[in-house]
Amino acid sequence: MNHKVIKILKELGLWKTFVIVMILRSPFDFLNSVLNANMLESFIRLTDQRDSNNLSRTFWVFLLLTFLLFAYNASIWATVAVKTDMMLHRRLRMKLLESMLSRTQQEMEEYSEGDWITRINSDVDKVADYLTAPINFMHSMIAVVNFVLSSVILILLNPTLFGISIFLMIPFFILSSIVIVKNIPKFRKNAQESFARYTNWMGPIVESGDAIAVFGGQDIVLEKVREESEKIMRENVKAHKRTAWSSAVTATSGMTGYILLLLIGNSMIGTKVRDIAELMKITQYRGHMMMGIMCVNAGINNMKTNLTGAVRVDEILEGRDDREIIEKKAS
Repeated sequence: MNHKVIKILKELGLWKTFVIVMILRSPFDFLNSVLNANMLESFIRLTDQRDSNNLSRTFWVFLLLTFLLFAYNASIWATVAVKTDMMLHRRLRMKLLESMLSRTQQEMEEYSEGDWITRINSDVDKVADYLTAPINFMHSMIAVVNFVLSSVILILLNPTLFGISIFLMIPFFILSSIVIVKNIPKFRKNAQESFARYTNWMGPIVESGDAIAVFGGQDIVLEKVREESEKIMRENVKAHKRTAWSSAVTATSGMTGYILLLLIGNSMIGTKVRDIAELMKITQYRGHMMMGIMCVNAGINNMKTNLTGAVRVDEILEGRDDREIIEKKAS
């Protein structure tokens, strides 16, 4: 997690609460992986044995366990996570409002009206999205837990097929999650700054439209609005292209690895792999590992996008802290 986001959470008094929510939700993906992998293995084996009685009983057992798992996750989400998200929005906006009210007129004029509006609305939403929106930090951490624990089980089941899976995953992950998305924060920051300037020019249109018409300023104002709109679009398109390339690389890794795992695993049946049921179980764990990697990859892309909001919010809060230090020293 970015240090600026941690700083904001601590300042809002939500750091411990967020950690507790994350711990409570972290086992969900892994337990779901275990259920799916063992369910598929059991169904294939029982079907092959034509054991319809046990097949029916196994179905209801797995159905009950799946229901309980999703009920647990929904309960945590509804009772704790949503309330934490609401508190984050409310407390962060109050902190920014307090910062605005504590400033002198000269200090307020350091930022334009559009910039203030963007920071207290759009940037606050980005901070919250960084942490809890699908798919961001919370989901990425859950995916990491799933990836690590699923990897451990796959190593125990078949070290060779685990090695093949990791050999294909890691290089593609580095390429898609680090190299390709490197400049996304810069593009998003530029878009946010252009949006602030766009908001500045929209103000006069709403508040002083008649005056602009009297003095013949419509063309100037509309030209400025058009320029800023195009800048927002250009920067967002750059970010979207990087995200699309990242997703394409990750998908290629997943498809290539799955085919290779089936080819090599099929040749091991009867030796290192018991039967087709066990091979399918291995592919399930490998599939959930891949889902974890893809979730982390998407989370990194989204966090880089939303980090611009945290940076801009922290800039305001940091300015307030600096003034408080100066005032204490003066007194």
